[in-house]
Amino acid sequence: MTNRILIVLSLLLTFILSIQSCKTDDITASASITGLNCSNATFSATATSGTSYTATATVPYTGGNGAAYQAGTPVASTGVTGLTATLSAGQLTSGTGTALYVITGTPASAGTATFAIDLGGQSCTLSLPVVASKATLSSLTLSSVVPPSGVSGMAYTGVATLAYTGANGGTYDVSTASSTGVEGLIATLEAGTLVAGSGTLTYKISGTPTSAGTATFNISLGGQTCTITITVTAGSSGTATPAVDTVVIAYSGTTASVSNPYQSAGVTVTTSGADVTVKSTNTTKEIVYLLSGTASKGSFKLYSDYKYNIAMKGLSLTNSVGPAINVQSSKKGTINIVAGTTNTLVDGATYTTSSEDQKGTFFSEGQLLFQGTGTLNVTGNNKHGIAADDYISISEATIVVKSAASDGVHAKDYFQMDNGTLSVTSSGDGIEADEGYIVVNGGTINVSSVDDGITASYEGTDASITPYVLIKGGKITVNTSGEKGNAIKSESYTTIGTSDAMTLTVSGKGSKGIKTGGDFTLTSGTVKITTTGAAYYNTTDLDIAAPAGINCDKNLSIKGGDLTIVSTGQGGKGITIDGTATVNGGTTTITASGTTYTYTSANTSEAKGFKSDGAFVMNGGTLNISASDDGLKSNTSITINDGNVNVTKSYEGMESIFITIAGGVCNLTASNDGINTSYGTVSGGTESNDNSHLKVTGGVLIVTGSDAIDSNGNFTISGGYVITNGNEDIDINGNFLVNGGTLMGAEPASNMTKAMGTASTQVGFFIKSSASVATSSLFHIEDANGKDIVTFKPKINSGYFHVSTPSMAKGAQYKIYFGGAYTGGSYVGGSSGWGLYTGGTYSTSGATLKSTTTTSTSSTVNTITF
Repeated sequence: MTNRILIVLSLLLTFILSIQSCKTDDITASASITGLNCSNATFSATATSGTSYTATATVPYTGGNGAAYQAGTPVASTGVTGLTATLSAGQLTSGTGTALYVITGTPASAGTATFAIDLGGQSCTLSLPVVASKATLSSLTLSSVVPPSGVSGMAYTGVATLAYTGANGGTYDVSTASSTGVEGLIATLEAGTLVAGSGTLTYKISGTPTSAGTATFNISLGGQTCTITITVTAGSSGTATPAVDTVVIAYSGTTASVSNPYQSAGVTVTTSGADVTVKSTNTTKEIVYLLSGTASKGSFKLYSDYKYNIAMKGLSLTNSVGPAINVQSSKKGTINIVAGTTNTLVDGATYTTSSEDQKGTFFSEGQLLFQGTGTLNVTGNNKHGIAADDYISISEATIVVKSAASDGVHAKDYFQMDNGTLSVTSSGDGIEADEGYIVVNGGTINVSSVDDGITASYEGTDASITPYVLIKGGKITVNTSGEKGNAIKSESYTTIGTSDAMTLTVSGKGSKGIKTGGDFTLTSGTVKITTTGAAYYNTTDLDIAAPAGINCDKNLSIKGGDLTIVSTGQGGKGITIDGTATVNGGTTTITASGTTYTYTSANTSEAKGFKSDGAFVMNGGTLNISASDDGLKSNTSITINDGNVNVTKSYEGMESIFITIAGGVCNLTASNDGINTSYGTVSGGTESNDNSHLKVTGGVLIVTGSDAIDSNGNFTISGGYVITNGNEDIDINGNFLVNGGTLMGAEPASNMTKAMGTASTQVGFFIKSSASVATSSLFHIEDANGKDIVTFKPKINSGYFHVSTPSMAKGAQYKIYFGGAYTGGSYVGGSSGWGLYTGGTYSTSGATLKSTTTTSTSSTVNTITF
């Protein structure tokens, strides 16, 4: 009986185990499909270049076996880069069904992003179209409306408001960004249209945070980036679940603790005291490394095969024998300076010898993008403060390079700043891009450096590199103190177009406020440049290095803005240009008050206001100059079509070979020649005609000087107003023709001036009086009907006069008065204290009638003596 029972029990147990084995096989069966159809995939949202993107791709399959499958690893996009696609966990249907892939990131360009995806033994290429962005911005920052804190494991809703400037009014599609650091949250911007100029954007944030920590959203829109952060506290259990996408490194004294959720996914972390080394071969996940705590002898070193994030949250790291942070990866690093925290990096004066580059306190072989609204303090005792062998971009954060043995910020490629604050104190350059360009779109920059403040310094032969400086926004203050230490320097062009203020101060010998190897363009902004250094003889260049507000090796164009230059050093200049100069707008004010620097009698540097080797053309705007030497000089020609030129102090007010006044108002004051045309100085002087030429065809020319007008060639008036007063009002070696316009010139009696040339086509007077008109009196001519021809108040006592107006005629009677009174009206051209009256009424009360004369019926030139 017992045996029978045992046999039955044995058979029953065998049956149960057989059934259980079948169930186990059924549960562990792997997912299998016969086909994965990427060509019929659909996407939940449109992807736009340069815009944060989170969406779902629904991909059809056939031949599913009903098995479950786990979430996949992220697949990086090719073609258009910047995105990853990750399979969401699910269960196959038996037969035909769909699988979901979550796509996140920011597409780098327009085009097609492709992903090599697989499922259940089948694979295909998923193609996501990326449209070009229609929206462009100059800056994007988090405004005062910030999202509230969250709690891990609990549903979250909140909003964040971002402020933008420089918008083009373009449209934008819906934009979403997934959180990193703490996962589970989505920030969404509904589709809309930018307000042209400045405005705000509202992102709605929702989801359930999966852990405690800091949720970070890297927002991109319109070519600009911004960081939103949310603090997530532990849930009701009181336990802070570690963030599943974050390697947490906490420094404490001489040690560091590490939490590494990627230990089995290609990330190894080793520690030696407080020196932490990370090696990551993971190429699918943009891993976050959260650094916090304090170490007086510690460092963080990273090798990464994929782009990464470093979050600094109350980090203080000092490494006495090398960089505090050393990234030996050519991939992009997004550096998040966590809101509300202050972080400090300090290196040693001497580094341990290494075969690897280690160029500064924070060094990277790849790109560095700084975000977040916290503060980062950097001290560079060995070389640079922050250095990258690629580009450096700052979209937010407050970064303070307290000192640097060389450059404060040094990028091998370009440097770009969109917002935030960057303050640099350095013994070398403040900010340098040595094989690229510099673009400032916004934020605040403060630089105090010995060498150049902001410089794109490449001087090599690679034609693909254009080392320019472009200022589109941002408040910039630069102070340099070293010899030839320029505030802004580029080896190519420099362009400034900003609504913010720029203050550039240089004190070193031979230093320039702006030194550009190419063109210089100013379109807008308030720019103040001060130079206090002196000129000196550079024995290397075998030439004088003179300080200047702006020194341009090619062409200069001022289209707008408010530019002020003050140069007080010996031999210091306002603006010097090797090429042409064009002024179309804005207000430029130059003071060059230094004395002449003399190396030898033949090698000197004078304090000139504005000098160009090429042609100078003015079509609008205002130019104010006070200079110890020449006010405005061109070695080729000067043409004034419109605008205002005011030279209040100079040795020679305006000088060139050919000068044309066609419009505008020129008011020139000089101690020597007010305006001079000449091919150059002839030893001992010359009275021959060198064929230089002064032409006045329109506008107003007001001149005073020892020689108000001095032409070593010819002088022709065919329109406009010419008003002169000097020890010699008009000194012409060649032809002096008045064919139109109004001429009112005066000088003391018995000087050298001559009458107009007989070939003049407009009637005029050359008056020689033995008595003078005092500066408190008036010179007046009226016709036989008492109509005012000219009423003039001299600047100096005058007895010789040149007068010609379009209303004067041959064979007509005119009366000439000294004295009288003039009520109402103003001076032509707005001169101050002297000049030609207009718009008022002249009275002969108290006047002396000096002559009643009738002009010649045949000649246009009438010489009168009394």
